[in-house]
Amino acid sequence: MTAGERSVLSSAFIDAWSSSRVLGEAGPRAFARGVSYQQDRRVELLELDASRIRARVRGTIPYGVTLGLSGGDASWSCTCPVGEDGAMCKHIAAVALAAIGDDDTDSVMPATVSGQAGRDEELAHFVAGLDHDELVAIIVTQADVDWRLGEKLRARAAAALNAPVDERAWRRRIAEAFAPYGDFVDYREAAGWADGVGDMVDAVGELVDTHPAQAVTLLEYAYEQANASMQWIDDSDGYLTSIASNIADMHLAACETAASDPVALARRLVDLELTSELDGFHRAAATYADVLGLVGLAEYRRLIEPAWTKIGNGDDLGNSRDYTIREAMIGVALASGDPDDVIRVRSRSLRTPDDYLEIVRVLTDAGRSVEAIEWSQRGLTAMAERTSQTPPLREALAALLRDTGDAVGSIRLFDDEYHRGPSLASYRRLLDEADLLGERATFHTKALEYLRREIATQPTAGRARPSDVLIEILLFDGEIDDAWAVASEHGCDERLWLTLAASRQHDHPLDAIPIYKRAALAAINTKNNKGYATAVDHLGRLRQLAERAGDPSLFVALIAEIRTKHKPKRNLMALLDRNRW
Repeated sequence: MTAGERSVLSSAFIDAWSSSRVLGEAGPRAFARGVSYQQDRRVELLELDASRIRARVRGTIPYGVTLGLSGGDASWSCTCPVGEDGAMCKHIAAVALAAIGDDDTDSVMPATVSGQAGRDEELAHFVAGLDHDELVAIIVTQADVDWRLGEKLRARAAAALNAPVDERAWRRRIAEAFAPYGDFVDYREAAGWADGVGDMVDAVGELVDTHPAQAVTLLEYAYEQANASMQWIDDSDGYLTSIASNIADMHLAACETAASDPVALARRLVDLELTSELDGFHRAAATYADVLGLVGLAEYRRLIEPAWTKIGNGDDLGNSRDYTIREAMIGVALASGDPDDVIRVRSRSLRTPDDYLEIVRVLTDAGRSVEAIEWSQRGLTAMAERTSQTPPLREALAALLRDTGDAVGSIRLFDDEYHRGPSLASYRRLLDEADLLGERATFHTKALEYLRREIATQPTAGRARPSDVLIEILLFDGEIDDAWAVASEHGCDERLWLTLAASRQHDHPLDAIPIYKRAALAAINTKNNKGYATAVDHLGRLRQLAERAGDPSLFVALIAEIRTKHKPKRNLMALLDRNRW
């Protein structure tokens, strides 16, 4: 990356993605692997602006990586299994190092990693000086005991000779990896089992570039083994999901390289999608559209559509197979590139806001904004009770309204939502939208006036008391005294009382003391050690406030009361003794 390209990045982004911060988040092992990937030129930077980088990293297969900035902190995503779980993987570290390129990589490198690099250099120098025959003997001997190295070398040898790999031997190893004990794998053994399977799958992935056609066959066999292993693995931690996803990613890469018969591939993909409990081949027609082409997609549709026609309409899909058939048919419709086909298929079962959202996105991508708006509104009306699931659909509609010049309609959308269910979140979103037209102050005033009217007329309306919502909003706005006045007049949730106490205790300690006292006594009454520890925390704050108010006797009297009333609670007494109270 040139200095000119790097200058596009904001200073906040560069600081958030410094080598030292990447090391702290990724850990020494992933960081070291990231350094290796970056030095091996495996990183391809695709797109960057002041606070975002999109890249591709060549691992076992190419992985898509995005680095971002959220609230001043680093944010990221990667399509590898580790990244999909939310952790910072070696691919993310590699992109950060390639993009930022700061000078402190060596200084932050863990000593063990730096030492290893030095030893590797010494080893490379030594190996380079070995006699050819001696080196061959060492490699062949190691290949006999390290099956993965052996299979990798055999695959490369077969590729050099234009010869096939030994599929029978590969199948045997795959089967052994998935069922190593011939018995049930319990929870304690599952992690080790998954590591072994992962090594095997990665080894098969080495064939993708050298023998793609055979890799396709072996990966399909591995996927079948993964599906079968659900019967004898305690997969509470979800290892199989990552394994299945990894196999499917490699399979797609192999199919893109191999000259597969599209009709035969379509038939195999339909079987994999419909017969597996895993979802690695979910909506495979859409994923493999470019590989299948028109001929393969036609065969996919021929096999799926009759079954889809039989499962009927509406919310009742009957069983999991009906659901799988429906999803497969949606994949076919998406692969067609025809929004009307997607609507035809999707419309038979609109059960969630996401079902509507998918139609909206397809229409939006096709430039059919008016219809997309209509579907958004239809979905919000039909799913009005699913308030926790509708925000993405509402955001899609807001974007459409803005893009079509109806910014006022976009504000009204969030204003209506706020009035249907006032909350701090809906208040903040309304003001953010109003900001776009310079109307923040107007809607801020109206929002607070609405809640004050609700308090006066319906003090317990909706999912939360209007007074609680108003207090949360006032605290967010920094209006602490006003929030205290509302709580004092109308009451509020105990959690909010504690928030108010923490906000008010510096200037008004005598107001906060009764709140901490009430919270401490309530925690003691839980009659468990966790409650006692919480009570002691509240009492510690109360003691400081009493001293600040110039009346330590308030704390002393409370401790005396607690010791008298709760003397039989020995664990509580021990905590008080430990604090010398």
